[in-house]
Amino acid sequence: MRFFSTLIASVLGSLIALGLLFFLGLLFIIGLAASSDPQPAVRAGSILVMPLAGPVPEQVSGDALAQAFADEPAVDLHDIRMALKKAAADDRIDAVWLQVRGVAASWGTLQELHDALLDFRASGKPMYASGGESTMSEADYFLASTADSVFADPEAFFEFNGFQMEVMFYAGLLEKLDVAPQIVRVGTYKSAVEPFLRDDLSPASEEQLAAILDDQNTLFMEAIAARRGRTAEAWQQVAAQQALITAEQARDAGLLDALLYEDEVRDQFKARLGIDPDDNLRTVSLEDYVAVPASQAGLETGDAGEIAVVYADGTIMPGESSDGIVGSATFVDAMEEARDDDDVNAIVLRINSPGGSAVASDAMWRAIHLASEQKPVVVSMGDYAASGGYWIATAANGPIVAEPLTLTGSIGVFSVLFDISGFFNNKLGITFDGVQTSPYADMFSGVETLSDAERTLLQQTTDGTYAKFLRKVADSRNLTTAEVDAIAQGRVWTGKQAQQIGLVDELGGLEEALALAADQAGLEEGSYRVRSLPQPKTFFEQLDDALSTQARSVWMRWTTSPVERELLRYARVLEDLATMHGTVQARLPIELRVR
Repeated sequence: MRFFSTLIASVLGSLIALGLLFFLGLLFIIGLAASSDPQPAVRAGSILVMPLAGPVPEQVSGDALAQAFADEPAVDLHDIRMALKKAAADDRIDAVWLQVRGVAASWGTLQELHDALLDFRASGKPMYASGGESTMSEADYFLASTADSVFADPEAFFEFNGFQMEVMFYAGLLEKLDVAPQIVRVGTYKSAVEPFLRDDLSPASEEQLAAILDDQNTLFMEAIAARRGRTAEAWQQVAAQQALITAEQARDAGLLDALLYEDEVRDQFKARLGIDPDDNLRTVSLEDYVAVPASQAGLETGDAGEIAVVYADGTIMPGESSDGIVGSATFVDAMEEARDDDDVNAIVLRINSPGGSAVASDAMWRAIHLASEQKPVVVSMGDYAASGGYWIATAANGPIVAEPLTLTGSIGVFSVLFDISGFFNNKLGITFDGVQTSPYADMFSGVETLSDAERTLLQQTTDGTYAKFLRKVADSRNLTTAEVDAIAQGRVWTGKQAQQIGLVDELGGLEEALALAADQAGLEEGSYRVRSLPQPKTFFEQLDDALSTQARSVWMRWTTSPVERELLRYARVLEDLATMHGTVQARLPIELRVR
């Protein structure tokens, strides 16, 4: 019997191995075929079709396999901006068709796209926007409003009812889990810890969120007013009193030019461009057009120099970068590469981070500081550059550029310890006891309540980190620490507000930051290349990470008992808490997203 079971296992193992080899070989062939695609041919009289839906990432790998099997978007923010820049100069592109289908981007990114679309409009070429069958949200309409005309399907929904910000609170969950948060913080507005302690907003937090939302609303209404013939105040009254929710209502109010199906939008293009109604439109997709060299589009290009864009995109943590995490080790390596490469004339530090670990932020600060001693370093802020994100910005020797709706500042810190002894005792029946050599030895154990002396010690450490933060900002912005403290206190500012109080130098996006870096490096426009660092992971690198994770999971199922697996399940519930336990955090207060 054992012989047959062994034989069957061997045969199955061989078949699985052969199947895996076949699958990997197939992926390799697909990837090779995708990488060898010729540059797309753009015919004269073409319309660039730009579908904007879902997330707009800072970076993509460009790996065809990652797009096919890992759901990676085909283009990133820089690709879209460059496509519009090329289209404006390209004699073969007669118009742009902007198709908004539920853009899931924060407002700093939306502002960059909005500005790029307006730059294209300045070329004088036609641009129409349509929403198709999707609900057109305020974010969609913010982009669509830049077009000559805006259309939507007759039965589509339309959202023009104001903005909101919501905060999720976990105090009730922690209470049910018998987890006691023990927190110290510095900064009146440092509300990152409020979700662990409260079930609603504090007055200080409500004040700063209301100010952010007011800036957001004002900018949006002014942008609509510039295109739609009413004052911003009049459009505000529409949102407050009518709350438009259908395309028909939006048309009647003057926000849409017509209710048209997609084939009717095509007819509009034909009429505008003088194309015979029976002829087909010549179109080129955004994904294809991104691959067209700038020189073919009529833009000046050259290799007189190079600017490296080093991305800090995600929550700042020690170690290697992963999805949504900018690891300090990965970032430092990228910054050192840009610093030491003689071909790189200047660096743009692109920050899209709510902050995170203060220790990791400081390690990244050091790498930027060393690079600043050798080359110009300009800061470009995306959706977020707050707390630890602002910490690293202070190391640059060049100007700080932010979008008006970038969320930045949040100059404050906090420390958190979680006492999970109640969870283990009441949920799992596990208790703890032991011996120690000093009263403070169990301070970070996570199964003891902090004593008054321990809390005082933690507060002193946190105060010390805040003082260092203030000094870094003061040195960077030519202010006194008292002046910084007055605008710090953990408060979050929009980019527009931050410029007014001296935390930001100029308003703009990545392209403006690149121009400033080129100017500081003595490079003429169009004479330099742009290199992105660190490179996003390819599909096979992502696959390797996924297989390693799956292998660990299988191994745990084979080697652990049911009781141990139950403990691990509870442990995953507390995983997010563990990333902050016993560390000083320079992190954006709560997750801020305007909807």
